[in-house]
Amino acid sequence: MKIGILSVDPGKASGIAFITWNGDHDVNPVLEWSDEVDADDYAERVRDGLKQGAEGFDVFLVVYERFTINQQTVRNSQAPYSLEQIGVLKQLCREAGYDLEKVKVQAPVDAKNMFPNPALKKLETWHKGGEGHALDAIRHALLALARQSWIPRALLNNEK
Repeated sequence: MKIGILSVDPGKASGIAFITWNGDHDVNPVLEWSDEVDADDYAERVRDGLKQGAEGFDVFLVVYERFTINQQTVRNSQAPYSLEQIGVLKQLCREAGYDLEKVKVQAPVDAKNMFPNPALKKLETWHKGGEGHALDAIRHALLALARQSWIPRALLNNEK
């Protein structure tokens, strides 16, 4: 079963990643691409991922990091970048014919706890450069994949 995942960490600088997996539990997922983009390039990169996802996957998922406004958010900034980018993502999904009921929302803490930086390096899904937003998008893609059926054996067995 071939699975593709488009993952987004929305914000002023957004992380976007596309990961595929061929369904073989002895094979790690492949980071096809990852990027950190500003608002000017965000929609184009999301469209790239949606187009790629429409190309012959048995399962194609769109996931993004949950953003919750809390007291700390209000103290830090009034800028609604993350919420705006989530809205853009959903509109682009609509335009691409992707069912919004299938869009997955994940908590940042779940992704970071399951796939800390050493795990990303071990799985060879490390993004070089940027401010860490692409890494967060990669974490969310891997978490969504694990929730589908992938077992990160390389992490469990202390393999390379």
